[in-house]
Order: sequence, then C-alpha cells, then structure tokens
Amino acid sequence: MSRQTAVPGSGYRHDRQPRPQQQMDLFGGGLPNGAIGAPTWLDLPAEARAALTSLMTQLILDHAAMTATSRAKEVDHDL
Repeated sequence: MSRQTAVPGSGYRHDRQPRPQQQMDLFGGGLPNGAIGAPTWLDLPAEARAALTSLMTQLILDHAAMTATSRAKEVDHDL
C-alpha cells in the first residue's frame, strides 16, 4: 500500500483569518449596505410590504415544517 498525503482540493488555507460576516440592516434607518438605489422598508408601498411579509412567513413556516419532519423521521428511525 502506498501512502499519499491528502491535499485539499478547494485551496483553502488554514492560516487565513476568517472575514467577519456582515448582515444587512433591513429595518434600520442607516445607510444602505451595498444596495444602491434600493428603497428602505418604509418607502415600499404597503401592498409590497404585506406581500413580502406573507412570503417570508410562509418560507419560515415551510422550513420549520421540513425541519420538524426530518427530526421526526430520525427519532422514528431509532426505534
């Protein structure tokens, strides 16, 4: 058997310092974070805010349902 040294294919260097993640301030009144010309939340029409809120709510509920289903399958599998 020959011995080979594993070389990461992604080129990731372990001596690099991770860059801090930046999160957009979606509801603050500060300067836009890279979205030049994008309206603020309060500048959007009420219909658009309601539609976006509804879509985000549905996305979160769908995700929670999938996560709960996955966990239930895992528990059921252990029995």
